Amino acid sequence: MNAKYCTNCILSLLQPTKVPKTRTDRVEELLRQNHPPLDVELPAFCEVVETTPAALEALDLKIAQARELLENLLSARQHAQSHFEDAKALLHPMRSIPNELLAKIFSHCIVKAHNHEDFLDALDPRAAPWLLSGVCRHWRNLAISLPHLWTHLLLDF
Repeated sequence: MNAKYCTNCILSLLQPTKVPKTRTDRVEELLRQNHPPLDVELPAFCEVVETTPAALEALDLKIAQARELLENLLSARQHAQSHFEDAKALLHPMRSIPNELLAKIFSHCIVKAHNHEDFLDALDPRAAPWLLSGVCRHWRNLAISLPHLWTHLLLDF
């Protein structure tokens, strides 16, 4: 039932149904006791017994339509959210930084050591240049193409 709903159909789903919200005091009284209803009350109770199955069926149909509408709305919202996030990611300023500027930033991430003890472990994946090359394919290719990032590696065995 993948239907499009017009405004009137949606509004019809929102129309209140003519079902009493609460029991009357008389119904409460009769349910607490084991006495039969009065003869004047019988036609009203018989009408409820005769008409309620159709009313329940109509309510079930409205519920099914409302659920379908809700599922369609949730799906449309999820698609809109996905398109929004895609567009935001594609417009992110990091995508427009020139390689020359990224290379300069990468260079500043490398620790310049003055003696042997100042060097970091060259195989530590949490330090540059390894960390930089693990961000994305573009950064990996750029980092690998910059020899000055890889010239001062200390391998301490």
